[in-house]
Amino acid sequence: MKKFILSAVLAAAAMTASAASATQAWIGDYHLNARSGPGTNYYKLGTFNPCTAVHIVAYKHGWAKVYFNHNYYWVSAKHLQGHSCHWAPKKNKHWGHKNWGY
Repeated sequence: MKKFILSAVLAAAAMTASAASATQAWIGDYHLNARSGPGTNYYKLGTFNPCTAVHIVAYKHGWAKVYFNHNYYWVSAKHLQGHSCHWAPKKNKHWGHKNWGY
């Protein structure tokens, strides 16, 4: 029983350490494709809105693997910035509602 508890404590500590080693970054001032792998030849899974906060967990060939909303995605690393920003969707002047950029 003691070995099981010790193993659980060590596993929890390892998960916390890996989460703590992630670097926070923000998507630049434009929409950015989220992909299944490090390159444009991988599937596009969605699009990040500008100024979205993400956690960088790895780099590969100019691409960053990011953690966001309990999922991992790959984005072009050159479009990440190390400081926060603010973005709000523009209102559609013709219809009076917000354009979310989708």
